[in-house]
Amino acid sequence: MQQETNVKASPETIFFRMRGRLLPRSAAFAAALALVLMPFAAPPALSQDAGALAGAKPAQPAAEVQLGRDATKLPQPVQRMRQAILQAVTSGDIEALRLPIEMNELPPVFAKERTPDRIAYLKGTSADGNGREMLAVLYSLLTTGYAIKNQGTKDEMIVWPYHAALSLDKLTPSQEVEIYRFVSPARVKEMAAAGKYGWYRVEISPDGVWHTFSKDD
Repeated sequence: MQQETNVKASPETIFFRMRGRLLPRSAAFAAALALVLMPFAAPPALSQDAGALAGAKPAQPAAEVQLGRDATKLPQPVQRMRQAILQAVTSGDIEALRLPIEMNELPPVFAKERTPDRIAYLKGTSADGNGREMLAVLYSLLTTGYAIKNQGTKDEMIVWPYHAALSLDKLTPSQEVEIYRFVSPARVKEMAAAGKYGWYRVEISPDGVWHTFSKDD
């Protein structure tokens, strides 16, 4: 019966009952005291880690690419620039493209090399020699879906076509059909094998600035 009582007693009770017998043995007494107090002491390493976690900042999620088709959902400045480009394109006159080009404080980038006269550059790039091929490319791009890159950041950009922001080896059948409007299937396979989009793109920032109409190499 006495043994059962000792089993149910708390560690503190056992310690004080045995204190009279353990006191002459200072080494044993110190060990018993450490054993009793150990459960009530916070581990230093754990306390330090908890403090570090409390002051740590959560990791920021990576910026995601948003896809869209409805141009009316884009910021008004973007809609105005897109519409100005499309009006010039559908006129069939490459000179009409000067208006949206000059809407920028700085003209858009059309090539890696310097292009003082962008209209002359587009004429020289077009197979027809009049710039109409480039107008057709612009029309094809701006009438397909778009991608919003780095949304909510200072680097936010609306990109046509949205394919430029996707992995070309993972396109859905409908996305493949759409990209075939302006890129041949053979060229798409080459780009997928290279792991990057390699055709023309248009980029307009949320404030309506036309940044690029250029071909990715």
